[in-house]
Amino acid sequence: MTNIIQKTNERGIIRSIVRWGLYPISWLIILLSFHLIYTTKLDPRVIWMGCIGVLFSIYMLAEVTLPYQKKWSMNFSTFIADIKFIVFNGAFLALLSSGLALFTITVSGSNSGFVSDLPKIVQLGMALLIFELINYGLHRFMHEGRGKVGKFMWLLHAAHHLPPRLYLLMHAVFHPFNAFFIQTFAIILPVWLMGYEPNVVAMFLIINGMHGLISHFNVDVRMGFLNYIFIGPELHRYHHSASMSEAKNYGAVLSIYDLIFGTFIYHPNVAPNRLGVFGKSALPAYEKFWKVIILPFQKR
Repeated sequence: MTNIIQKTNERGIIRSIVRWGLYPISWLIILLSFHLIYTTKLDPRVIWMGCIGVLFSIYMLAEVTLPYQKKWSMNFSTFIADIKFIVFNGAFLALLSSGLALFTITVSGSNSGFVSDLPKIVQLGMALLIFELINYGLHRFMHEGRGKVGKFMWLLHAAHHLPPRLYLLMHAVFHPFNAFFIQTFAIILPVWLMGYEPNVVAMFLIINGMHGLISHFNVDVRMGFLNYIFIGPELHRYHHSASMSEAKNYGAVLSIYDLIFGTFIYHPNVAPNRLGVFGKSALPAYEKFWKVIILPFQKR
């Protein structure tokens, strides 16, 4: 009995450390990668991939051992159901996202724009704010857009909301064209037009990549007042809520535009009742991979 109580107490301590410490630890890893970018001759693209790989490994270990909601977890049976997205679409998206990200850093190295002489911290802040504004607009239009274009964009984006659960690898459940729109219009074009310094682009991609992972994280990570600055799991869970009144929080990294435009939803320490799409949807189940892929292009 004593051993059981001791193990329970130890597990509670570990959960508390993960709950309040994992996000700051993630930033320490990011800052270390920034240090490597500016103090070594390593290619920033290699540092970017290494940093995201380390973070992914840590998050996966935490999610397997300390799930926030077991009903949201990926087990063997759900993995079999998800495998088409994870292996086929997930692999394609990983290649697309990684390829475009690497291309973005490369492009920035041969493009000296009007912001390239500004201090690096100013460039990084601009990159985050401009990306977030474009991403917020596109993302919100995908959910709330009207007419044929709005419906088409929602059907592109809907794949990401069909799963009734939220976990790290579920980040790969996306329509390829959805990722292409965001990568092209929110990242690559602004880099071309603004002319950020390559190291700044690498730092931006590291911050963006970390928040993309941790926001889909099925672990009880809490950020407190930092939710009013950054998008994390506490906010993004509500974006995946099956309740229309809660499914807001359109930001990817920063919560500033959700705060400005009234789409900020934050219920501390409370999980959404249900995840997925609203009500009885006419959309196909996300297990029907090819039906989801062709969905936006079907005649109606």
